[in-house]
Amino acid sequence: MTSSYATQCSKKRIKVLVVDDSPLMCRVIKEALKDDEQMEVVGHALNGQEALEILSGGEVDVCTLDVYMPGMNGLTVLKNIMIRFPLPTLMVSAFTADGSRITFDALRYGAVDFFQKPTRQNGGDILKQAAVLQSRVRRAARTQVEAARYLRLKPISGPGSSNGHAVYPSRDQAAVIINAGTGGYSSILSLLPNMKARPRVPLIVSMGVPETCLNAFLEYLKKYVVFDLVRAGERQYLDAGKAYFLCSNEAAILEKENGRYLLVVKDHQDLASHEGAIDLLLFSASEYLGEGTLSIFLSGDGTHGLSGAREVIRNDGTVLVQRPETCLAPELPQALINEIDSDICSLNELAARAFAW
Repeated sequence: MTSSYATQCSKKRIKVLVVDDSPLMCRVIKEALKDDEQMEVVGHALNGQEALEILSGGEVDVCTLDVYMPGMNGLTVLKNIMIRFPLPTLMVSAFTADGSRITFDALRYGAVDFFQKPTRQNGGDILKQAAVLQSRVRRAARTQVEAARYLRLKPISGPGSSNGHAVYPSRDQAAVIINAGTGGYSSILSLLPNMKARPRVPLIVSMGVPETCLNAFLEYLKKYVVFDLVRAGERQYLDAGKAYFLCSNEAAILEKENGRYLLVVKDHQDLASHEGAIDLLLFSASEYLGEGTLSIFLSGDGTHGLSGAREVIRNDGTVLVQRPETCLAPELPQALINEIDSDICSLNELAARAFAW
């Protein structure tokens, strides 16, 4: 993210349109946002057509959008928004929980984030939920239009498709390690389906999400990726052309056994700093693979990964980062750009580099 863009976002008030077929829920969301001086709710819409008419006026910075509405449902409205006048859209619904299929559909159609509707059920703390919603809206507002786009993904023809065969021979002593933090779902949905054949090396993907959510995401993602996506086991030999996924409570290192590289996975105890596991993985990868290590950092916050990236560079490996302006959470990519010799790439460029590594 450029400093001028960040300054611009910090000075102006965020104009929010609330879209929900329930007048009561519109009021609840308005109340949740009104205490934030950075925001101004400029209106609400009770159906999709009304929302599109308001948005066509161009006076909205962020839209909160319900999924289930009579007539034009939220996903259809979202598609129209992304095609006609793209802007950051936050899905707010009782069903947009992390790890649900509807969430992944919404992210694929262009939503930048999601949030469950505020509720007092099961002891819900409305004030705490309001604070989280405010932070999600602020984060959405700073996301540039490039990150809010309708991904026109086509399901693959099925397992064993000829498209999945490697174009290039496998490369020994090399791997691609991908770190995806906050906003990583959308980045991965753009990255891996853009690789139209099996990569030459193993891919290791560390995602800052719980295991149940990761498992659900993998099942969803498999429909759009031509090579094998694998949940990493405790001790697993790495094969070229496969992607091995780690969740937030897992740490992994590389070892060499019987002439082959082995991914050793253990529980990562400190859940509050789960992204620190990426440093451990990069340390071991750069030790074994040296210049064969390609480290890709996607959307993410915090600073975990900086030490590992420095070690990759020290051992003649390569570090690539997603363009911060296309990230929901640009903090980590921007930190890498500021402190490390890393290449800044679009998601299409990252897919091409990872495929050909």
